Amino acid sequence: MNTDKHDFIRALSYVKRSSNRRDVVNIINKSLLMPSEIAKIMDLRVNQISAILSDLKKENIVVCINEHEKVGRLYELTPLGLEIYYYLKEMEQE
Repeated sequence: MNTDKHDFIRALSYVKRSSNRRDVVNIINKSLLMPSEIAKIMDLRVNQISAILSDLKKENIVVCINEHEKVGRLYELTPLGLEIYYYLKEMEQE
């Protein structure tokens, strides 16, 4: 198995193990969002979303595009995150 495939499978498994992580991946795919916006959509506290985003960032699934900002940080999916999003969407349609 090549490394890219291995990384995808590991990251996919990581996302699938948590409905909150799956939801964040689905929500972020639609637009660039701040943690407070994601929290409002998911009806969770901002600190919960921040922890999820931090974990997803460590796994190279999301990236903060304005890391230097203290407030109003925006997140988007990485290429790996997009691959996971499209895979999950495809599985939902089967």
